[in-house]
Amino acid sequence: MFIESNEWKRLADSKHVRGYHKKLVLIKKNIYKNPEEFSFLKFSNNKEIFNNLKKFKKKFENINKFLLIGTGGSSLGTKALISIYNKFNIEFLENLDPNTVNQYFKNNKNNSFGIFVVSKSGETLEVLGLFDIILSKLKTNLNLSNRIIIITDNTESSLRKIAIKNNIVVLDHDESIGGRFSCFSLTSLLPLYLLGVNSIKLKNLADKCFRKNLASNNVASNISISIMAHIINEKKYVGHVFLVYIDSFINIGQWYKQLWNESLGKNGTGLHLISASGAMDQHSQLQMWLDGPKNLIFTIVIPRKRYKDIKIRNKNKLLPTYLKDKKIGELLNIMGE
Repeated sequence: MFIESNEWKRLADSKHVRGYHKKLVLIKKNIYKNPEEFSFLKFSNNKEIFNNLKKFKKKFENINKFLLIGTGGSSLGTKALISIYNKFNIEFLENLDPNTVNQYFKNNKNNSFGIFVVSKSGETLEVLGLFDIILSKLKTNLNLSNRIIIITDNTESSLRKIAIKNNIVVLDHDESIGGRFSCFSLTSLLPLYLLGVNSIKLKNLADKCFRKNLASNNVASNISISIMAHIINEKKYVGHVFLVYIDSFINIGQWYKQLWNESLGKNGTGLHLISASGAMDQHSQLQMWLDGPKNLIFTIVIPRKRYKDIKIRNKNKLLPTYLKDKKIGELLNIMGE
């Protein structure tokens, strides 16, 4: 996440920031030389991944609705990217709430959907429990081998044993990539591709952007990261509010929360990442943010331009005049600013 940080500069001592900046430049140079050691940037197996995308796209060409069973890193990255692309032909089962599971079956009585089951370890409690219920409900109605794909580590896990016993396709989760970093691996690229997103193009673009950022001396980005490093280690602030004014970015916030908290909550240091949505959370949390303890920092995400914005017409002349001909996206941006 690369952000404009003018408001943060006053929170950090410039001497310390310069020290972190020097360290960051060296780290980026080392990663650029050996990108495969930083698994999130891995691209050496792109050809293998892309071949699998095309293979299973053909196999699942008659299926246009999907269910993904996974939790944490096995679902959040996929969910975030799918939200951006506005794909609505997939549902997620991530939690062991019986009401949610029963509602899913109530809404999907014809069983005409494909299933992704994702667990890096193959032992995730939620995934094993939910998948067992799905199998019990659907086994007599589905040709499992033609409708289910499991992605998990190449180990003798419970999930892999279930797959073998039921003749279900299993693809290996890249063992070098942690779950929360797996959104640009097969774990997310395959569901996206089957849903109609050109995730081959997406992966190539991501690879290009990663390498470009590592190679360039992006001063603004480097300063932002260096300031954040100082803020975290100083331990004066306890939370980082990530506030988005784009509904399709709400799931980005959920994924970012996992990336941030699992990566930076180490050895008694770190800031709690708090994801929030504008303008809804202005009505529920703004009082605390403005007049409560001064122990939070903020990242506010507002789009430069709204796609297909909509005007308020006030045809009945009952609304305040200041709303006439205002666009709702424009108003949302103003609230964020």
